[in-house]
Amino acid sequence: MAQKKILKVGLDSAAPFPMHSDYNSEKFEGFEVDLMKAITEQLNIEVVYEVSLWQTILEKLFKGELDLICSAVTVTESRLHILEFTNPYLHFRLCAVVNQEDEIRSVNDLRNKTIGIREATEAEKYVHTNFPSNNMVHAETNKELYRKLQAGKIDLLIDDSPIAGGFLQKNKRLKVGMYLPETDSHYAIAMRKGDVQLKDEFNDALNLLRQNGTYQAIYKKWFTDIQF
Repeated sequence: MAQKKILKVGLDSAAPFPMHSDYNSEKFEGFEVDLMKAITEQLNIEVVYEVSLWQTILEKLFKGELDLICSAVTVTESRLHILEFTNPYLHFRLCAVVNQEDEIRSVNDLRNKTIGIREATEAEKYVHTNFPSNNMVHAETNKELYRKLQAGKIDLLIDDSPIAGGFLQKNKRLKVGMYLPETDSHYAIAMRKGDVQLKDEFNDALNLLRQNGTYQAIYKKWFTDIQF
């Protein structure tokens, strides 16, 4: 019997639930965990997860020390120049999360606010581009960011809508103030530049999972109660 191929997969140590939970927790689970399991079963390959800070896993993939990342990676023009991406597996938007008593009626309401953002993310880039003069508070993890909002250290935070949805399910004192216009984005599996054969294999598996209903079942399991 041929030996199974083993791939090294980068995982964000600041687990963006419901995409995936903390790898070292009692139960490692989430949308991307189920999706990766379904893909690798289809392709008859094994994965070994390597957990590190977000910026570190991006650097390791670029250097060729990882085979891929499946951990809420946004497809962007700049990343397309240095990495390969599979077909997208999730559409989302950026959103502003506030305390329940606060209201945001338009993007203009974000001006002069203290905004919390996670380092090395598209949310950070959005705030630097659109609100360069605002006070900004950076955090290395999602948890830290949401704690700062609850503690009143920031007025609001900007986050990817699925991840915000996961946090808001557990915290009813916070809410999505608004979904930010023109921030439609996609998550996809990121691979090393030039790994076209692997990308094609993953795309074929993803297409099959959509055709046979497996993808839809996984989606429904994790996102039924989350709007984005």
